[in-house]
Amino acid sequence: MSAAVAPAPSSLRPSLVALGAVTSVEFLENGMVMFSASQIMTGLHLSAADFAFAYTLYGMAAIVMLCKHQWMVERLGYERFVMLSLAVFGAGSLLCASASGLGLFAAGRLLQGLGGATFFTAGRLAINELPAESRFAGLFAFVGSLLGGSALAPLLAASLLGAGGWRAIFAFGLPQVLLVAWLARGRLSRAVTPPALRSEEHWGWLIWLCLAVFCLQYAIQAVSLAGSQPRSVALTALVSIAMLTAFAWRQWRKDRPLIDYRGLFQFRYLFGLAMYFFGYFLIGVAGLMLPVLLHGVLGLSLLATALISTCGLAGTVAMALAHLALARRWPWHRFYMMSGLALYAAGCLMLALMDPPAGWVGLLPATLLIYVAIPLFLGPVAFGTFSGLEARVFSHGYQVKNIVRQLGLSSSIALTTLLLHLLEHEPARLGLLQGASELIVDTAVQAPVMLVASQQIFALMLLAIIPVGLVVMLQRVFR
Repeated sequence: MSAAVAPAPSSLRPSLVALGAVTSVEFLENGMVMFSASQIMTGLHLSAADFAFAYTLYGMAAIVMLCKHQWMVERLGYERFVMLSLAVFGAGSLLCASASGLGLFAAGRLLQGLGGATFFTAGRLAINELPAESRFAGLFAFVGSLLGGSALAPLLAASLLGAGGWRAIFAFGLPQVLLVAWLARGRLSRAVTPPALRSEEHWGWLIWLCLAVFCLQYAIQAVSLAGSQPRSVALTALVSIAMLTAFAWRQWRKDRPLIDYRGLFQFRYLFGLAMYFFGYFLIGVAGLMLPVLLHGVLGLSLLATALISTCGLAGTVAMALAHLALARRWPWHRFYMMSGLALYAAGCLMLALMDPPAGWVGLLPATLLIYVAIPLFLGPVAFGTFSGLEARVFSHGYQVKNIVRQLGLSSSIALTTLLLHLLEHEPARLGLLQGASELIVDTAVQAPVMLVASQQIFALMLLAIIPVGLVVMLQRVFR
């Protein structure tokens, strides 16, 4: 690995540290929140619907800010925008830490979404500001920090829960943003765009966008809630899609839109977005189901669950960095994508057929396979999706990609929660889906209901990977 990446010059290292620190903020905080969800709900006396509402506000704020990202950067410059976002994120963390009910908690999560949406895109685009010969080192810092933050999140969350309860999860955000602000100060671009070249949009249409995104996020989250009305959810989703279509059509016709869809309308980029959605869907399922198995089914402590999750995610970091080095010399994108899907499918098969008496040790091989599979699949997608975009629309393309990331994660968590509930409480309603999973899992064997439900979800994921694998194998876009 050391031979693949030249040591960064001492003058460049502070910029790489700043890039990595900014990128890690959202991944670390969101990883801790998802790991601590049950403790947060218990501490605040929130129902699943309440927690989903707060998550919906976070998603809405994040997507709207991603749409507005370039607009803000053009007027503030990256350094001011990141510092402002850190302040908003810190204020949201403070509200969440001091909340005693849904109101303050939901407001805090909304502010965290407004601030946190900035960091991933800002970190990636900061790479383009580096000297050309240093951009590969910047890419290593970017990937290592985002995955490193995700890997550290479970262990840090378990430690904070033990030390100060659920409030410590959010109180940690205050020293975190202060440290990141100190590291990033003076290391990001302060350039602003001349007024004549700035993107334009009326604030009334931004409110329209907020409402449309809220409806879409609400519909996605409502799918996972017991008692939700399918017709009402479907109607909400259709209304949101119609509103978003109107917004996109307006953007298409503008000379200086918030997002230049005309420059993004090419098959390579659209195919990459579809692969991104599926990749983040896989991440969401793994992130939700593996702690359920370890803590909920096998009864491991939160600390033990966090240690296993962190070890698995450390494998993700190692594989991602290894893929970066290998792909630079051997850019066999289709081979890496197929390898990632095959490893994820093998992990799903092992978990679908797992034997509970084997204990948590028996889950380690499957867990490691799933965690190392994800960067093998998403790495080539990241390499290939943006390679055909012109420089003038690159930032627009990355904004849209991060919106797709948010939707993929939201959809996977909502659908997996719904399937878990139905398989556990109302298996008769699943019909063909349950029958398909039973091709792999023998549910006639007596086992805890939660275990059987988990096994069937992994079996369904295995079946879902098959058609995507065929598409990847036959496609000629990422070769």
